[in-house]
Amino acid sequence: MPKPWPIAALAGWLLLTGLVYAPGLRGEFQFDDLRSVQFNQSIRRLDNFSHLQLLVDMVRGRRVLTDLTFAIDYGIAGNDPFAFHATNLGIHLAIVLLVFFFTRRMLTLSGASGGDFLALAVTAVFALHPLQTQAVAYVSQRAESLASAFYLGSLLWLLAAERRGRCLAGFGYYAASFVLFALGLGAKIIVATLPVAYLLMGPLPGPHGLLARPLRRLAPAAPFLAYALSTTALTVPNLKGEDAGFFIPFMPPGRYFLTQWHVLVTYLRLLFWPAGQNVDWDFPVARGLADPAVLGSGLLLVVLLAGAGILFFRCRSRADRAGAAGRAAGFGVAWFFLVLAPTSSVVPLADVVMEHRLYLASWGVFFAVTVLATGFAARLHLQGLSRFGVAAVVGLCAVLATATYLRVGLWRSKLLLWSDAVAKSPHKARAHLGLGNAYRLAGQLQPAIDEYANALNLAGNDPAWVRNSIREKLAAALLWQASSEDAIATLQAGLAEDPNHSALLGTLAMAYLQRHELAQAEVAAEQSVRTSPRPASSLLVLGMVRMQRGDQAGATDAFARAVKLEPDELQGSLLLAGAYRAQGRTREACDVLRSFRKPNLEQHEQLQQALAGCPPR
Repeated sequence: MPKPWPIAALAGWLLLTGLVYAPGLRGEFQFDDLRSVQFNQSIRRLDNFSHLQLLVDMVRGRRVLTDLTFAIDYGIAGNDPFAFHATNLGIHLAIVLLVFFFTRRMLTLSGASGGDFLALAVTAVFALHPLQTQAVAYVSQRAESLASAFYLGSLLWLLAAERRGRCLAGFGYYAASFVLFALGLGAKIIVATLPVAYLLMGPLPGPHGLLARPLRRLAPAAPFLAYALSTTALTVPNLKGEDAGFFIPFMPPGRYFLTQWHVLVTYLRLLFWPAGQNVDWDFPVARGLADPAVLGSGLLLVVLLAGAGILFFRCRSRADRAGAAGRAAGFGVAWFFLVLAPTSSVVPLADVVMEHRLYLASWGVFFAVTVLATGFAARLHLQGLSRFGVAAVVGLCAVLATATYLRVGLWRSKLLLWSDAVAKSPHKARAHLGLGNAYRLAGQLQPAIDEYANALNLAGNDPAWVRNSIREKLAAALLWQASSEDAIATLQAGLAEDPNHSALLGTLAMAYLQRHELAQAEVAAEQSVRTSPRPASSLLVLGMVRMQRGDQAGATDAFARAVKLEPDELQGSLLLAGAYRAQGRTREACDVLRSFRKPNLEQHEQLQQALAGCPPR
């Protein structure tokens, strides 16, 4: 255990980290949070995670453990973002503790000097660096931070098992480490690189462990490596969506791999100078090996890797502090590339740059730079160096904390975050789509329409599903402005590309309903129900059309089916209650409203208004 003063300093860093991220606790759901959390039906019931299929999904590399944590948050507070943000922050604070103990262990293993002070310095930079904001303030990216926690915890226990050897305690630590490893793979696939990281630790002790330790580590690492390979083999071939896998038409593996050379250099630049952070990067895709950005980045990466290799080679047999620092720094560089390998190699991802992917990988750079800087400073033999080091760390963390606080402020609001994204990615359709959504939710319809139109103009070379997603949002905003003719023209242009697009058909039904063309509205709504894989919203539209046609029984049936499919969406319950009341079935209407579970603050007010006409039980 560390001495009392490092514990006090660590507590201070944790408190400061909590204060820096506190403004984000009341932040809105952002970006993929709508799909992963807000409208994710699988997290609405904890018993969805209580069967053997959970274990099967974990082996297949699905993020079921992350979804389980979402389900726990939902069970506690419904769709209130505060609970989800609080859990994300709690996970980050736990990882800060793990980073401290892991850094101390790596320093001890390599024989580097600095001990608690260096561990505190690395931990502070890791905790407060603004690049970590996306993994903490963005609820959906809990997968990254949760997997990182299991990654570090598993490695620490694996090292503890190694120290204790073949005894009961050693086997206990080994078993616990493997369990954490398996759980981590259920959070995110990045944990698959753990056995390689463990093997890379073998040369850290220097001349006393260079040959023996790697060979001794092969046997305990083998089960981890086998499990990681099997999970990867089951996961990668099944990546057939629009976001990841070998079937993205505009992103073949070779092109993605070359693009990642430039991406890795950008990541390194952001770690040293985190200016230009963006939730939606408009990053240039590699045109080929002759692309200047690709070629220059590749040469820089070769120099970096060769330099780390030469440094390690020169320090491999040295038992002094300089040798220990060199080996530790080489390990840090290797860690950076290793942890990023699942997302920056040959498996294409539609988003070539995402800042949350740097979350755990950043530790390697912070560790290497801190160790090298300390070793260089020690060689100068300057008086007062310790005081200067403390002042430098405190000053750096003050700057980082300020930058992080400002970045967290953007994550609080959709309008702020997507305004920032449009300013930095003005030619990217999705950035304008996100800003349009933010304006629409803020009730600013004309700016929303303008942004949707900008997005549609920029999406000419994007897949049809991207353009149609924009058209659906644009048409809905036009309907709110009572511009049904323009909305119908927009929707018909989308349906010409995809006649069975359920969202376009549902919005088209609403447009015809606004024009009181009820027969056409019902035809479009019924087709939307037939073509939708999750027809709850289409059923609500169908029910509204039938209500206008005077078919109260048909409307009630459609609303009831929608509520059964999505019992936690308040709009369906309100519409079903209204249909019951229209038929004089007040008691059934009140029962529907009273059965709605876990409303958030806004829903609670709507429910109370709807229940005003209900007699007391």
